[in-house]
Amino acid sequence: MEPLRWMKRWQKRLRSLVRTSAVDRELDEELAFHLEMETRKHLRAGMTPQEASREAKLAFGALGQHRGDTRDARWLAWFPDLSMDFKLGGRMLVKYPGLTLVGGLAMAFGIWAGAVTFEMVTMLQNPRLGLPESDRIVQLRNYDVQERRAESRSLHDFLRWRESLRSVSDLGAYRDIERNLEVRGGDGRPVQVAEISASAFLLAPTKPLLGRTLSAADERAGAPPVAVVGYEIWRSRFASDSAVVGRSVQIGGVYATVVGVMPEGFAFPVSHELWMPLRVDGLDRSPRVGPAISMFARLAPGATLEEAQTELALIGRRTAAELPQSHQNLQPQLLQYAKPFDAPSGDLLMALAIPGFAVMLLVLVCGNVALLLFARAATRENELIVRSALGASRARIVVQLFAEALVLGGIAAAIGLAAADFGLRRWGGPFLKENMGTLPFWYQPQVSAATVLYAIGLTLLAAVVAGVLPALKVTSGMGARLRQTAAGAGGLKFGGVWTAVIITQVAFTTAFPALVFLEQRMMVRVQTFEAGFPTEQYLAAFLEPGDAPAEGAYVSADVAREKEGLLFQTDLEAVRRRVLAHPAVMGVAFIDRLPREGHRESLVELDEAQGLSAAVPATAGDGSEVIPKAPLNEVQTAYVDASYLDLVRAPALAGRLLLPGDLAPESRVVVVDQGFVDQVLLGRNAVGRRVRFAHRGDGAGSMSDNTRPWYQIVGVVKELGMGAPTQRGRAAGVYMPVVPGVKGPTNMMLHVRGDPLTIIPDVRAAANAVNPTLRLPSIQRVDQVTSGVMWVLKLWMRMTVLLTAIALLLSLAGIYAVLSFTVSRRTREIGIRVALGANARRVVVSLFKRPLTQVGIGVAVGGAMAGAFLVWIMSCQDGTCTDSGLVTPVRVAVLVLYLLLVLGVCLLACIVPTRRALAVEPLVALRAE
Repeated sequence: MEPLRWMKRWQKRLRSLVRTSAVDRELDEELAFHLEMETRKHLRAGMTPQEASREAKLAFGALGQHRGDTRDARWLAWFPDLSMDFKLGGRMLVKYPGLTLVGGLAMAFGIWAGAVTFEMVTMLQNPRLGLPESDRIVQLRNYDVQERRAESRSLHDFLRWRESLRSVSDLGAYRDIERNLEVRGGDGRPVQVAEISASAFLLAPTKPLLGRTLSAADERAGAPPVAVVGYEIWRSRFASDSAVVGRSVQIGGVYATVVGVMPEGFAFPVSHELWMPLRVDGLDRSPRVGPAISMFARLAPGATLEEAQTELALIGRRTAAELPQSHQNLQPQLLQYAKPFDAPSGDLLMALAIPGFAVMLLVLVCGNVALLLFARAATRENELIVRSALGASRARIVVQLFAEALVLGGIAAAIGLAAADFGLRRWGGPFLKENMGTLPFWYQPQVSAATVLYAIGLTLLAAVVAGVLPALKVTSGMGARLRQTAAGAGGLKFGGVWTAVIITQVAFTTAFPALVFLEQRMMVRVQTFEAGFPTEQYLAAFLEPGDAPAEGAYVSADVAREKEGLLFQTDLEAVRRRVLAHPAVMGVAFIDRLPREGHRESLVELDEAQGLSAAVPATAGDGSEVIPKAPLNEVQTAYVDASYLDLVRAPALAGRLLLPGDLAPESRVVVVDQGFVDQVLLGRNAVGRRVRFAHRGDGAGSMSDNTRPWYQIVGVVKELGMGAPTQRGRAAGVYMPVVPGVKGPTNMMLHVRGDPLTIIPDVRAAANAVNPTLRLPSIQRVDQVTSGVMWVLKLWMRMTVLLTAIALLLSLAGIYAVLSFTVSRRTREIGIRVALGANARRVVVSLFKRPLTQVGIGVAVGGAMAGAFLVWIMSCQDGTCTDSGLVTPVRVAVLVLYLLLVLGVCLLACIVPTRRALAVEPLVALRAE
């Protein structure tokens, strides 16, 4: 019975909240009934109707008081009062439009920053697949504990696991490959292909837009080649042809029949655009041999991730016991499907995984909004004191001011979330692609439900900071201030916390432009970074090796790579000949990295045994001469063919350029640029010097006299865009001759008459004629190499400028609020001083003293922060922080002028309150309170 009574009690309480008028009507009816019964009792006692009614009312007392007590006794009765507070908060927003605009904009920016940061970090750290039962979709892999990397050549284990595992279902695999897609009238650009098991379409059950998906029959040996294309491929390459099903297309070196088209957004398993059946028959199934594959599955009904991992580990131990040579270091792993993909680069993770930064930014912004709301609440001090005198508790007044701040925060949250969703959809994807490359299909930058909840939490935090804290300050000691105000003295005053808020805001406002300066300087460096030749006349095509010829079985990885490399070299030379036959092409050469793109970093050691060093040789114990070891210098190396320097028309400043004979294995020669001469050789003669290299990650710290070959410098050229334009300092470059294709994927550069972009279709056609499986994923003019970097820099520039503008606006509003409050509190004092003949200048000085001190301290602190930051940034070159002479008197003068500008702009906020103070009439001032 007790739970039933509890439920009825709460039902009545909720009804009293939802149907207030009905409950009040029932209360009135009940009171009227009892009053009538009391009247009838007095009538039976012999009283007249008038006397009986009067005695009944006297017995019951004040009916209105009974009604009020009953309403107050209801649980949740404070909701109607809170709704009134929200209505009052809305009226206050209309009454103070300036505060609404400034405070709302500031809070919206803080919530926007928090929402964007939270969404990006959540998307990267806790990805959501968006598939049915996505939490039960897993990935299986082998992990080499000795080499600390995943072993992808797992065809042997895939076939065994598919037969043995019972805790998973729909186990499949895929190969991630890239193939040229040749369509009539198309350009043959490569697409991301998944050679995949048909079970993938059971894990991601999506009805095709046209035709069908892959089936198990398509995986059998001898089945005709088929393909399923994605929506974007169907739209862009097939012109949304509804009759595409049944059409034959060339995918790499294979002709396949299109059997289906997937709907928009489908990209399983990662970010694929076309699907072909994975056929394992005929492939070498030996352990750790064969193609690189990835595996996926769904947990079987009733099975847990831990149970599946335990079963997989047991099978792994059995395999290791049977095949110790190949499997003793392999550890089978079973992971949530999206987890292996959620590890972005360290720099990006550092930039995004700081949600606390957004919270601190919001607290800083809301601290300024709290200052504005405190000044507004202070102007309503008399109103609040009267309410307190009429019986309103301190908590009631605090709730009212909190509700007003919450109304402002709610509007700001709506604006901030809308801006965050727009920004994520518009710029989030391109930003991630620029930093991470191709994105998995589950990375969909947009505001999610979790982000909305997070924004609601930020809004409540903002309302507490901007509403509750000022309310507590306003309502503290209210009775004592009432007596002081009546006596014409004192009143509410700003304390040290608000002074610290203003100083902090001004300091950050002053320091933020240092970031703008850094970003602007980086943009100018990127735009003006010279390549040493007219890059707009050159076309660059990135080439990747085509398919290796089928051999019936897979050989070892080393042998396969060697054969693929020899085939790639042959293809590159054939493409060179075909492209050179084009009438607009004046020259072709190959290079591993493009100018202005950044090259491989290496450590170089000079052969000081040549007697060109000032060091004095020492003598060993046996009397032999010991050559002192030269320090290692960091340089950037480029692998080029012998014609590259001729292609870019770089004259030899000393010695000679590279020759075809330098490609011979026994010919170890290099050409260096002027940066190498100036920074490594310190201006000494380079031709004839011997050097050797240790690349990053190749054990450079253990370089010894006999482990690495020596190279002879045969020439010096001018600097040709070696190094990335975003790196600090000047690059030291080395050009090493190599046969095109030896180092894997490479760039083909063409010197073209006219606009290089016009011959892109001809270049693709030439590559396709040589080998249909050769891939050209990107073709661009060489001057467009830094376009992606410029896009990111411009985005950060806009965000920094926006942040600086909002900070400056808040500073002006805060100073204005403080001075306006000061003037309003000192109206009587100012009037008396003016009536007594006080000089207007002395009145202005007394008014300016406090804000001038606050702004001055803030500007000084911000200037010190900006100066220290700029000195550090400009003097940290080449990995060392020394004075590089970039801190010039002109830059110091510009910084000082900016500080004076900030000081002047902030003090502009004092003009209106000061003019209002000087216009006060003495008699009006004496009656002001």
